[in-house]
Amino acid sequence: MRSTLFACTALLALAACSDSPTGTDDTGILASRISSDVATVSADATAEDVDVMAGLNGLNGNFTVNLLDGMTPPIGPGNVTGCGFGGGRFSCPPNSANGLTITRTVAFYDGQNAVQQAYDALLTAKIEVAATLQGDVTRGPWTATISRTRNFVHTGLLGTETSRTTNGTATGAASRSRINEAGNNRSYDMAETATFVDVVVPVRAEGVAPWPTSGTVTRVITVTPEGGTPVTRTVIITFNGTATPTATVNGEAFTLNLGNRTAQRRPNG
Repeated sequence: MRSTLFACTALLALAACSDSPTGTDDTGILASRISSDVATVSADATAEDVDVMAGLNGLNGNFTVNLLDGMTPPIGPGNVTGCGFGGGRFSCPPNSANGLTITRTVAFYDGQNAVQQAYDALLTAKIEVAATLQGDVTRGPWTATISRTRNFVHTGLLGTETSRTTNGTATGAASRSRINEAGNNRSYDMAETATFVDVVVPVRAEGVAPWPTSGTVTRVITVTPEGGTPVTRTVIITFNGTATPTATVNGEAFTLNLGNRTAQRRPNG
């Protein structure tokens, strides 16, 4: 299974872009750059979430590039191969890739909210997914220890659907995130909570773009520079059916690019 380094990439981008790891004043240039970096964090994490919502089964697919090409993701809502059923849920063994360990549970429900012992393409109405991702990652000059949880409820699956709706929450943490460029070391910790409200995701099909058509994600991200004072940013992302949803960071306007996991401050935002 291919895994995405969702939190590490985001936090590492934060470390790469900030001027100082020891700032204690959330004003001026440092504050502005932290807001910009947090927008990049959010672009990376949201692209990861879209990957998972498109697959519905809790795996980190790392197929954003393929989605841009209109390809169907390599996973589907009924994928519980190797998972044991008990207590109304499928509990899946840990799956490791690229230094990360992913565990998940999945539950299927019919239109009367009764538990199903297998996914049914026509009769399954709701899927609940709980997933965790943990491990140490290295990407170029960056390293980090990451931990992330997702609790998603996918509804609107009954019958032959063309879209599904996701609600849920997520938490994330990255520690010992460090960059070493030309002997210049900078280190950060990050903690995040996220809330997903009525995110409508198209069912994957040839020629159908994967990007959510509506709904919001609110992320509350606390960044702690090494030796510095924590600062918090609230990010609100509004989906619009494109790879470039709008976002605000503490009220300041940005455009995210989920295809390449970047963010751009909007003029006169």
